[in-house]
Amino acid sequence: MWEDLKYYRQALGINMLWNAYPIVFIVRDGFGVGPQGSTFTILYWAVGLLLLIPINVFRNIYIPNQTLFACWFSFLVLGWVYWKYYPSPSSFPDPLRETLTYIIPIVFLFGTMYYPNDKTNIILKVMVFYSLIASIGLLYSLTKDPHWTFGERAAIKFAANTQNSNPHAYANNALCTVLSALLTAGRTKNLLFKIGYYLITIFSLGVLILARTNMSLIGLGLMTVIYLTLHGRSVISSIFSPRVLAIVAVVYGIVAFLLSQFQFASYALGVYLNTFISRFGKVIYTVTGVEVDQKSAEIDYSSVNRVFSFKYVFEVFLGEGSLGTILFGEGYKAQFFDVPALEALVNQGIIGFVLFNSFFVVMGFTALQQFFKPANDLSIFLAYFSLIVLIALFSGARPQDLSMWLVYVLFIRFFGVYSTQKSKSNLQPQLA
Repeated sequence: MWEDLKYYRQALGINMLWNAYPIVFIVRDGFGVGPQGSTFTILYWAVGLLLLIPINVFRNIYIPNQTLFACWFSFLVLGWVYWKYYPSPSSFPDPLRETLTYIIPIVFLFGTMYYPNDKTNIILKVMVFYSLIASIGLLYSLTKDPHWTFGERAAIKFAANTQNSNPHAYANNALCTVLSALLTAGRTKNLLFKIGYYLITIFSLGVLILARTNMSLIGLGLMTVIYLTLHGRSVISSIFSPRVLAIVAVVYGIVAFLLSQFQFASYALGVYLNTFISRFGKVIYTVTGVEVDQKSAEIDYSSVNRVFSFKYVFEVFLGEGSLGTILFGEGYKAQFFDVPALEALVNQGIIGFVLFNSFFVVMGFTALQQFFKPANDLSIFLAYFSLIVLIALFSGARPQDLSMWLVYVLFIRFFGVYSTQKSKSNLQPQLA
């Protein structure tokens, strides 16, 4: 344990960088601690980098997933060239923010290359409790927030604008807890620890429902279908073993007792689940015109913007644009669609579209490989979590997005990278 202490420190730094916002929003906007705006976030990332990068930089380094790196770095270079030499006349990005967008992910990737491939299970263990603290902090902050009302999606309202918040950060954070806790429980032999991880999983599912985002709940459904398709037979065969039945009985008893003591919790989950089902029906109606039921036959305005994005691409950009515009795009960050797969095409043309989306094609094939031949538990986690990243291609973020690029770095460094116990010489990349 003590020998691995430095890896726990580095694992904490990794989690602070790729999953920063849930904690940042709680501390900065919920508790009002630290400077407002992006300054606090940058300071938080700086602390994470200090924890991640070792004191002795003349030590072993490890090669990331080279194909994912090539796709992402090529698009990064293209974005930098467009920012400098093909800016859009309608867009005026802040120079400091754009500079950090390109520098911080590269430094983060450099730091992760010092983390050994055979210690990735520690990253998952730290992730369980890091993301759990964020979820607990969310619920505590909501009880102290005079602007939050019961029935809203669970999120921390921004101090600068109490009408806005980011529930996606907490939904994805809860999903991280669910996946990491289940994977860690599967490798834990201690019965009490195993029960603890399952209780954390159930608690995080509740937070996921309270955050009520379509992307995370749909992603969880897809993950469940994939897991049961691949492992359904083994699950059925093992579920009736005495050990599993005992764990199920204990977990059920604890959850039933807690719900009996806090009846508002079960009521709240029911309300939020029904609200999600209604909103999902509105999304289907907005996109397809098909009514799930009469209550759902209303427009979902967040989906309207994405529908208009598709219309702009096919009717205006491809339908009326010149050949040069289609090849090279309209310029750096000329349009904002919240659909990064399409925004890369409109802003940076065919080459931008190919380079950006090639990363996700490789990610998809790597996920298929890891479902059947996983490199380690962290790679399995990334295979399932890649579903959320792929959904986000059509539901949120931008092609040049610092927060998403930090997520991509985690995939680049660890996804499909197999461990080896061969000796490594200083500053010589370890072949994956």
